[in-house]
Amino acid sequence: MSDSSAYRMLVNSVIDYSLPVDTEWLIERIKYSKRVITVGTGRSGDVAEVLMRFLRNLGIDYSYGPNDLPYILGPCDLTIAFSGSGSTYYTVEVARAAKRGSGFLASITSNVSSPLSALSDKTILIPGASLKESDHFANQITGISKVPLTPMGTLFELRSLLFSLSLVSQLRGFGISEAHKSLVEGILGFNPKAESYSDIYKLLPKASKGFEYKKIVIIGEGLSGIVGKFFATRLRHCSKPDEERHVSFWLDKGSVSIKKGDVIFIISGSGGGVTPNLAKRSREKGAKVVSLTSFKDSELASNSDYVMEIPGRIKMNLKGLRTSYYPQDPMYSIFELRTLFFLETLIYYLANADGITENDMRLMHSDFT
Repeated sequence: MSDSSAYRMLVNSVIDYSLPVDTEWLIERIKYSKRVITVGTGRSGDVAEVLMRFLRNLGIDYSYGPNDLPYILGPCDLTIAFSGSGSTYYTVEVARAAKRGSGFLASITSNVSSPLSALSDKTILIPGASLKESDHFANQITGISKVPLTPMGTLFELRSLLFSLSLVSQLRGFGISEAHKSLVEGILGFNPKAESYSDIYKLLPKASKGFEYKKIVIIGEGLSGIVGKFFATRLRHCSKPDEERHVSFWLDKGSVSIKKGDVIFIISGSGGGVTPNLAKRSREKGAKVVSLTSFKDSELASNSDYVMEIPGRIKMNLKGLRTSYYPQDPMYSIFELRTLFFLETLIYYLANADGITENDMRLMHSDFT
């Protein structure tokens, strides 16, 4: 299988399940609850954050995400909890608080027999990677000893993201199945060049065993920032047990010092905003800049060492518009979705090139979720 064909195979595997369409209860609760709270941890938390941002942009002003949860949850609140296992400590604890406050609770999970599902008024089943699916990918795609395309529950997170965006479209008056189909068609409208994988792989620092290392810093605003956080989490997992890959999201630690030999990975559809200045400053300090953008003629592209063009960003001329803007229409997020699926297959390429197995990646998973 060529590296570029992995992109299409990943998309097809993500959509190969029965999309939940019994969403009327959830739609009604979102519309008429006093507050809507979305919660999750890790990449599930990133999906919860995306849903909250889109809801807020639709005019559901009293929406709260994982990073700004209310202290007290009440009877007029709706909490939407994302957890593939349905047993993530923090997510279940917030769910219990929601039920103690007599509020409504909806769970989006792969496990209908989980503690989270047992607490819920409504459970939306989004299948994740079962043992059978893992065996299928291991044998059909990469071989048993290698890493599959979607290790560590990634199927749940990607499916949950597409489901959430389709749900937003349903709130805007469209059918959820039709919205989901349009998003998928938009993602499949892009075909990454095979050389993009090898070119970026050569630029990325290797995992290291000691204190002398080069790091990767990932930059992105708005929905591009969420994609960047997805990628950062996956990239941190991509090392052998006695090694560590040093990856930072630019806002995670408050400040990051750039050194010679570091790689700055920038995701920006427009190629504008703060990113050109960050790219320029990084290169001045001896770092390499890799940019993913829709516009090769952008200021960001001119300040980068390597530019990958991913079409899909629509320029919007609104007064006062920030680059971190979330559109009301999820179809305007095609650049970010294409970028996300490309980066997922880049992880697959990197893991195979470095001989990293699925078990290696599991050992690097967080012990706190």
